[in-house]
Amino acid sequence: MVENALSVLDILHDSDESLGVNEIAKKSGLSVSTTFRILKTLEKTRWAFQLSDDRYITGSKISFVTEKTNLYLALSDVSFFIMQDYVSRCHRAMNLMIRENDHCKILQQARTNSLVDYIPPLFSKLPIYACACGKVLLSELPLNIAEQIVSSCKMVPLTEHTITDPDLFWKNLRRTATDGYAIEHKESSENGSCIAVPIRDNKGNIIAALSFSGFVGIQNPYDTLTEYLPALNEASSKITQSLYTY
Repeated sequence: MVENALSVLDILHDSDESLGVNEIAKKSGLSVSTTFRILKTLEKTRWAFQLSDDRYITGSKISFVTEKTNLYLALSDVSFFIMQDYVSRCHRAMNLMIRENDHCKILQQARTNSLVDYIPPLFSKLPIYACACGKVLLSELPLNIAEQIVSSCKMVPLTEHTITDPDLFWKNLRRTATDGYAIEHKESSENGSCIAVPIRDNKGNIIAALSFSGFVGIQNPYDTLTEYLPALNEASSKITQSLYTY
């Protein structure tokens, strides 16, 4: 049984894409029923992860530490329905963003039923220095890495409110780390605002940022945006739980 389980795990680890039970059974030479039982055991012990389409990838004990591709695949998968739920409750669009070098990328997104949400399309890349998610993603990085990223940013002003002074930006990052959230008000687009919180792994490390976005023309950004903090933190916690609790 152990040998069969290791064979299934090797197949998952060597694959560049998610695999179905029948595919794994064929590759391993095991019956479908045996393969299914092994996968369920591996899933319970976090060696395998089942996506919402019933296909499998390696789980958090292996791939989430060593392979960002699988982490982001699982993160995108489990977050979608959670984000949809909170968008329907709060009537605000949500973005889940990850860091790619000195930019942020929208990995997952949930929109409202409005004709216009005032948010960038899914998979858009945004300057890390000019959005709330970027501040969250930078806020707890090792200092030497954060310094390299900030120094590589040209900090081109996107609006008159964009923070282009490195000292002021570092002050913002320190506040983000202390507060546990970041607010962006008119820094990336005229009249646009958003609020973001971290998404953490099971060891407390920030792996992504989650935001309510698309606020336009608000007069009191702090009071208005922080009203959404409880829901945002709750959604973030649910995403972490879905990733690491089977």
